[in-house]
Amino acid sequence: MLTQRSQEKELLDLGPDFYTPQEFADCHIKLFRVNKLFGFFSDTKQLLKKFSSNITVLDVGCGAGLFLLHLSKHFPKMTLTGTDICLSSITLAQQELQQWQNKHFSKNVLFKLQAFPQTRFSPSSVDVIITTMVCHHLDDEALIKFMQQLVVGAKNAVIINDLHRHRIAEFFYSMLSPLLFNNRLITHDGLISIRRGFTRSEWHVLLKKANIQNYTLKWRFPFRWSLVLWK
Repeated sequence: MLTQRSQEKELLDLGPDFYTPQEFADCHIKLFRVNKLFGFFSDTKQLLKKFSSNITVLDVGCGAGLFLLHLSKHFPKMTLTGTDICLSSITLAQQELQQWQNKHFSKNVLFKLQAFPQTRFSPSSVDVIITTMVCHHLDDEALIKFMQQLVVGAKNAVIINDLHRHRIAEFFYSMLSPLLFNNRLITHDGLISIRRGFTRSEWHVLLKKANIQNYTLKWRFPFRWSLVLWK
């Protein structure tokens, strides 16, 4: 097991000087493949089935929006909104939405730029908040504040998907990702993501510091966490 969380920044966090627009766009498309392959998408879909069919859902850190668009196929009555602090991501998401609507006639999805780097919510402003592969980008202090804000904004629950930091995961990802994805941002940043991931004990400590007591934390194959903060 990797003893401590890495503090190394991913190329995506360093900004557009460190990658090309083509790499960026291709990365976001393939990230959805990663989310499906790792089971993040199917887990989130199953969790959303526990709620009313017409709830409001907010995806924080939505990237190019494919996660939310594919959820809309399964939950056509839900109001689905995706936000991201990255203008390039939201631009891609809006392009994907336009193509999606031409094929699927879905009208229940919206993407918008998050105005502030710090997440701010009015109390219980949305029924369910989801955030996938976002938490590991934050240091511990920022993550504690992030989770506190998510709990403020959610009326029913917050669904968090992220990585389990483990040497086995690091080894197999280093071997397989170049073969499966052929994108520098996926292969390079993916390894850093694993090194910035979490152990079970770290989640418990972080949640205690955030004063969050009502939660469910489950380990899922392969080396990932499903964390639900209940209201």
